[in-house]
Amino acid sequence: MSAVGTPMVGTWTVTVQAVRPFSIHGDLYYELHVTRDEQPGQVLALRIAQHAATSGEPRPGQRLVLTFLMGQVTKAEAAG
Repeated sequence: MSAVGTPMVGTWTVTVQAVRPFSIHGDLYYELHVTRDEQPGQVLALRIAQHAATSGEPRPGQRLVLTFLMGQVTKAEAAG
């Protein structure tokens, strides 16, 4: 895994490699291990809130478009 900074504002298209759901004080989140199209050999770990996953629970192999604001994922929707 790599410590690459997320954009303040913008989008990334990624492929999900692994998903780990977890809970913080009863709220569901997902830790996603993803690869970006621009850097296919580099696996990145991102955490997103359940409400940001607009296409349902992420799954390995799925391609997502992630929208960022202030370095946080605000939306994860199916690509295409």
